[in-house]
Amino acid sequence: MSRLGAGRFDRRIEIWRGGIVDDGMRRKNAPFSKAFARWARKRDVSDAERAKTGQQAQEVGTRFVVRADAQTRTITGADQVRHRGRVYQIVGVKETDERDDGIEISALALTDKPA
Repeated sequence: MSRLGAGRFDRRIEIWRGGIVDDGMRRKNAPFSKAFARWARKRDVSDAERAKTGQQAQEVGTRFVVRADAQTRTITGADQVRHRGRVYQIVGVKETDERDDGIEISALALTDKPA
């Protein structure tokens, strides 16, 4: 039985992914588009943690935890998380300590840059 209780996943997040477009002349970054959505647990990084890591005051550090599955295991720092109109840049992804059934996403968002 999973230790990641269903009631703890109360936020709907979207994972957005960019790509590479080859127009025949050159390769360029494609705009981000929605890859998939998942229920997640959200926890903002505390002020003390933020000071330790040297984050700027205008950044919001957040950790999202999602259930591990075939899609969530493909999340990388090249992806974005979107939640309630805010775009988060992913800065780290790791498995949780809970029997490899969760993925923790560490992300930063600028407080004045909504989606």
